[in-house]
This record gives sequence, C-alpha cells and structure tokens, in this order.
Amino acid sequence: MFRTELDSANTVPTEISRTIPRLAFKYGERIAHRMAAEDSLSAPELLRRITPPLAGLILVLVAAAWLVTWSTSELTLSRLAMVAPAETSGLLLFFGLMLVMMVAMMLPAALPMILAFRGITRLEAGRPTKPADNVATSLFVAPYFLVWAGFGVLALAALMALGLMGPLAAPWTFIPAATLIAAGVYQVTRTKEVCLTHCQTPMSFVTLHWRSGRLGSVRMGLRHAAYCLGCCWLFMIALFVAGAMSLVWMGVLSVAIFAEKLTTRPVAVSRGIGVVLLIVGGLLAAQGFLAV
Repeated sequence: MFRTELDSANTVPTEISRTIPRLAFKYGERIAHRMAAEDSLSAPELLRRITPPLAGLILVLVAAAWLVTWSTSELTLSRLAMVAPAETSGLLLFFGLMLVMMVAMMLPAALPMILAFRGITRLEAGRPTKPADNVATSLFVAPYFLVWAGFGVLALAALMALGLMGPLAAPWTFIPAATLIAAGVYQVTRTKEVCLTHCQTPMSFVTLHWRSGRLGSVRMGLRHAAYCLGCCWLFMIALFVAGAMSLVWMGVLSVAIFAEKLTTRPVAVSRGIGVVLLIVGGLLAAQGFLAV
C-alpha cells in the first residue's frame, strides 16, 4: 500500500484537485471546493483551531492515560507476558494497559488528523458550523488505537519469545544498540518519508481517502493506523528493547513523534532524530565492545 502511493506523497494537493469533480458529483460543488480549500490547513493550524473546552478535555484524557501508565509501571511487562498466554484475564489486562499507553503516547500526535476528520464530516453533511458526528469520529479513532495496542502486544510477545527481552536477553548486550541503529537508519528511508507525509498532512489525507458512512470511518481509521504504524513502528521496538518500557523513554519518543508530525519541516526533523538514534546506538555498541 505504501509503495503504490509513494509518488503521490509529494503531490497531494494535485491529487486533491483531481478529486473535486468526484466530490462535487457526490456532495455538491460548494462542499467539494470547501473540502479542497480546507486541504491547505497544516497540522499546527488545525491545532490552533481547537476550542478551549475541547483542549481541556484532551489534556485531561492524556494526563489520565499517563497517570495510569505511571501507576501501573511496577506491573512489569515481563510478568504480564508470563501470565497472558495462560490466563484470559492476564491477556485482557496486558492489552488494556498497552491501549492506555498508546493513548498516552500517540493521542497528541494523532490529534490533527482527528480534527481534520471531524471537520470534513461537517462539510460532507453540509453543516460546517454544526457539531461533528461524534459516532463517526469514534469509529475513526478506535481502529487507530486498537491497531497500535495489538501491534504492541504482538511485538512484545515476539521479542520475548525470541529472547530479545526479559531475563533471557541479558547476555545480548548489543541488541539495544542494534535496535536503535536500525531505527535511525529507517528514519531516512523512502517508506518512512511517505508514511510521515500522509500523517503530517491531515486534511490532504482525509480528503484524498474519504469514505462516507460508519464503515467508511472504520476503513479510514485503519488506513490512518497503517500509515502511522509504518511511520513509527521501529520507535516502539526501540522502546521495548532499548528503553525497557521506561517512562522516560516513553516521554522522549512521544515528543519525537509529536515533533515529526507537527513541524513545518518533517523530513529534516525525522532525519535529525535518525542521526540522534544512530549516535546513541553507536555509543551503546561501543560500550558493549569495551565491556567484552
């Protein structure tokens, strides 16, 4: 999916203009051109449109997610992983904590996309000044966090099964270094650039991939999750392996993800983060060699 849309990542406005006739046929000329005009809004501009009540609600939600994550930090993921395969309750707890963690880390960065989706639902209904369809928005948001939580559970299970996390990983002193270096290299790949471009231009993404109806909201949410996962999956692997699920690492990666998606120069910021990851990974590798 990423490669088939590779060339469109840098020409999204052109693609949007081509969708105007289709949108006009379905929603009317005025709504179609309004959708296209909204495409010029960047992620920071969308955030500046947040009303104080909504900003307060989001702040409370993110703070609550971080509080839950902090308060359950003693319930280590290694112990959770041991009970999860044998007990349904353990698996549900594992998934629930992972879901809360993903809300804490990813909601701030996903917010512009959510706002873009809410805005287009109003335009599609021909009611730009009326409340958004909260059900449609929920159906757009839910797949995003469920996909991330599912990825987290599967990734942790795989890493522990391979002995790359937990007590079995202790002798492998170079695993964290290799993970950070891999994450740094991925930052400069074309796949990363394409996924980041789609995440960093929310109005373009929503207009280009718009699907009507409740099922359309779910499909768009899954597509958004796929691009975001393609953008940040190695960040999460680095968090699991090198950061050992540390709250400090979580905070640092959250800031990095947020900065990538909200800056006016996403590629430059992404590559700068890649350089930092390469340096840290190289230092860890050197430390490992000296310890041998």
